[in-house]
Amino acid sequence: MRGALPLTALVLLLGLGWLFDNAERPGVLLSVGLAVVVAAAGLGWWAWSRVRLARERWIVSRTGIAGIDTMSGTQFEHHVARLLRTHGYTKVAVVGGASDGGVDLRAQTPDGRPLAVQCKRWRKPVPPNEVRAFLGALAGGHRGYVGMFVASNGFSREAVREARDGMVLVDRHGLGLWMAGERAPELPPR
Repeated sequence: MRGALPLTALVLLLGLGWLFDNAERPGVLLSVGLAVVVAAAGLGWWAWSRVRLARERWIVSRTGIAGIDTMSGTQFEHHVARLLRTHGYTKVAVVGGASDGGVDLRAQTPDGRPLAVQCKRWRKPVPPNEVRAFLGALAGGHRGYVGMFVASNGFSREAVREARDGMVLVDRHGLGLWMAGERAPELPPR
């Protein structure tokens, strides 16, 4: 490691010397300047994404299952989005709202499949009609998506039967394990 610093300094000095020797050629200066700007932008984006992910991991690690009960529905959706991002899901977008088409979040699974998520932060278990509605959303506008239904207070027995193998259900216990980093929801095989 000690030898790397003098070698880096030598390469940098040789590069600067070459640049000054070719300073009268504007094309070379423009190319080098553009390369430096692109490299700096790439490094800045990488650093920003690492800081954002670290912040999200910190927020998730500080939120207990009881904290879920104090969240609004929108806050719960954003919390689940953080959980997805901190567990390797990409392209996570909160799309919930009055005209969300039955889907609150869209993402890409760690293995590259599209994912549609429905979130319910309710004080009671989710009934079967909500599961049927989400299955309809998956069959309609989200064909080919893996479905995940996250419910802060679980699902009724009828809702679990209704879901069968059509989606991943994350109940209160599973949500607590996921938040603690002990076990993420298991996705169906490809």
